[in-house]
Amino acid sequence: MKHESQATSVFKTSKSQRIARLSIFSALCVIGSFFHPPSPIQTVAFDSSPGFFAALYFGALDGALVSGIGHIITSLINGFPLGILHLPIALGMAIAGGAMGLVNKVNYKWGFIPATLSGVAINTALFVVAIPAIGWTAALTFVPFLLLAATLNGVIAALVYAGVRGKLKTR
Repeated sequence: MKHESQATSVFKTSKSQRIARLSIFSALCVIGSFFHPPSPIQTVAFDSSPGFFAALYFGALDGALVSGIGHIITSLINGFPLGILHLPIALGMAIAGGAMGLVNKVNYKWGFIPATLSGVAINTALFVVAIPAIGWTAALTFVPFLLLAATLNGVIAALVYAGVRGKLKTR
């Protein structure tokens, strides 16, 4: 089973196909944004799984775009509870998706494990962005919920990726 490098597959995809792919995965973020694990802040949802999967399967750029867009969509649907702070959080989610894509490139067989751990860690570390809006105590109280949701999103993405890698055409 031959696996094309993620960078090669991106260049073989037409712009229209890539835009369609990004749109589909962003739409999946919308669907995920309606499903919330228990959390005091409603923007914690299953919106990151499509971005994390895109990072693992299609690479860093697609993962960054879908992860960032996914957070903005979830924030919009839930009324921007942290206000303007959702913009740096979306940037942080884009960084998480990009990091996952880069880390996964290192080892095709097992790279998705450290990639998923890096995405979950970056996602969870974004609690610091909420400190100006909710304070240290509330932000630290929020960490276990964020860690749980990030882990669930990462595990879903990793399991789907491990199940389909090498089986889907990327062009």
